[in-house]
Amino acid sequence: MSLLPQTLESRLKISLPEDLGEALSNGTVLCQLVNHIRPRSVSIIHIPSPAVPKLSSAKCRLNVENFTAACRKLGVPEVKTILCVSSDVLLYKLPAVLRCVTALLAMEEGEMVEESSPCHSSPTSSSSSSSSSLLSTDFLFFYCAAMALLYILYCYLLT
Repeated sequence: MSLLPQTLESRLKISLPEDLGEALSNGTVLCQLVNHIRPRSVSIIHIPSPAVPKLSSAKCRLNVENFTAACRKLGVPEVKTILCVSSDVLLYKLPAVLRCVTALLAMEEGEMVEESSPCHSSPTSSSSSSSSSLLSTDFLFFYCAAMALLYILYCYLLT
């Protein structure tokens, strides 16, 4: 568990207090970690301000729920022993949070390995890499075919 604070501090370039459970309990650090791994995974993060240094329990819960939802979207397995639940974070159950963050970081490293490795020309590897892109090859083919048919129909109606 001593590696978790170091990992969070090095990735997010912040310094965490001694009590890690309290630092993670409001969910801001966890949401920032997810956004560091995949930007805009958590769209709204409630952050304490200097005027109000402690978040309300409702805002803490929202942050933590946004974190767990982002973990699900990123592919962290929904096994109870891996994906933590809101109460794990809010009640300072650090082993559960550690397993979840470790799985999240492992998912990121797995993606980075896939992205940096050259694609071989097998149909399964190209379709899995294209499905993650914004405009996949299948969609572009469909769009071009639909536009061509609309153009032909337009030309036919003009004559």
